[in-house]
Amino acid sequence: MLDCNQHRCCEKCVGKFIETYKINEVSREEVKFDHCRYPLCPNCSTDSDDPHCHALEHLRLEDLRLSNIAILNGVDPVGNIIFTNNKVYRGIHKHFAQEYLTIFHICHQRGLFGHHIINTKIADDFSLEPFGLILEHELIWPYIYPFEWSLSMIIDAAYAVLNLVRKLDQVGLGLKDGHPFNSSYHKGMFYFIDFGSIIHQKTTLWMFKEFINTFINWIICKIKGIKHNKVLVEDEITSHLTNEEREQYNVFKTTILTFASSGEILKAIELLSYWINYYEKKIQITSYNSTIPNAPLYSIVKFINDARIKYVMVVSGNYSNLCFTLNQNNNIVTVFNEDPQYIDFIYSQIKSKETNISPALINFLNPNGPNDGSRWFNAEIRFSSEMIIVFNHFLYQTNFEELSRKLKLFTNKYAAIEIFDPPNESLIEGIKRDFNIIDITKEAYDGKKILFLKVK
Repeated sequence: MLDCNQHRCCEKCVGKFIETYKINEVSREEVKFDHCRYPLCPNCSTDSDDPHCHALEHLRLEDLRLSNIAILNGVDPVGNIIFTNNKVYRGIHKHFAQEYLTIFHICHQRGLFGHHIINTKIADDFSLEPFGLILEHELIWPYIYPFEWSLSMIIDAAYAVLNLVRKLDQVGLGLKDGHPFNSSYHKGMFYFIDFGSIIHQKTTLWMFKEFINTFINWIICKIKGIKHNKVLVEDEITSHLTNEEREQYNVFKTTILTFASSGEILKAIELLSYWINYYEKKIQITSYNSTIPNAPLYSIVKFINDARIKYVMVVSGNYSNLCFTLNQNNNIVTVFNEDPQYIDFIYSQIKSKETNISPALINFLNPNGPNDGSRWFNAEIRFSSEMIIVFNHFLYQTNFEELSRKLKLFTNKYAAIEIFDPPNESLIEGIKRDFNIIDITKEAYDGKKILFLKVK
């Protein structure tokens, strides 16, 4: 046996690990243990109480990176998300493989995939130790975190979770988690993406508690204009409520949890839906009718078609006709905007429709502002496109070199920026370090033109 700070780790697992992953540079004695993550050791062929330690996991991940395989370090004992070759898989540990194979077949037979749960199939082109079952999920691009959703998006994501719980309850399944990070926006819809959170039993009381402390509390914060991106608990949210609102909040929460604890899942869902609808009625969608004139719009679309660009990001400007035109042009469009009402408006036009528009409540000048340290993937990684189109920012900012560097982070080929006519000489000099200037629109609109750039 080898030492571990918290447990003892079996020699058999260390030897099997070294043999399986062909790590010949280390011996059993050289493996240094940190602390344990898993209650069971997934390297064992039998159900073992010996844990799987960080040290082995670290060596395994280093080995996998050489094979262009990345495994997300999650906390779910059921399995892990795996990325490789622009595909996303879910590895289910052997101890849970049969259970989740059964859950998969139930969901498949009941038509839940592609409607409530992200499209999923049993992988036929990929396998990896120590997983006993590999599922392939439809790839979501771009991936928008919940703190980048507008209020309307949060509400629809909440409804989507409740609709899934209702469907699962009808087929003898349930959910064990209820936070927003298990849902994702994809092509006009919200889908549940954490297959490991589906269980072969009633939805847990914890799911409802977590749903209220995240979804409901976030909705209340958004309605009241409270900027809060972290998961909230009751003590924090009630301090923002009036006495009447606090009493109403406590009645709703107590009644819902009472229903859930007694197994009356459908009654709990019905009351939660009513609660959400109460706040949904307070939303007023503002129409944004500002449009970019036809001449620059035509120039942008022509440039995109001539360069055979598929992935486009549109930043600020509030020109709703641009993203809709690009969607009709069969482009995959990400919309960055710091105005929550504009994102709500864009979302209201595309929700529940087959669309390639993805709206994100993000400030281009501070795209990772709400990001909790290094916990989440940076926006530059998740949203990098073939072309980025930026309005406003190059008109009124003065640090053009910094803007140019930020621009380059989000595109690997081209950019188009809105500038004043005639062009500012400092702007031209500032962007030359990162881009080559390749064209500019001939006609000005409101004293502005579009400058086309290519990444150096």
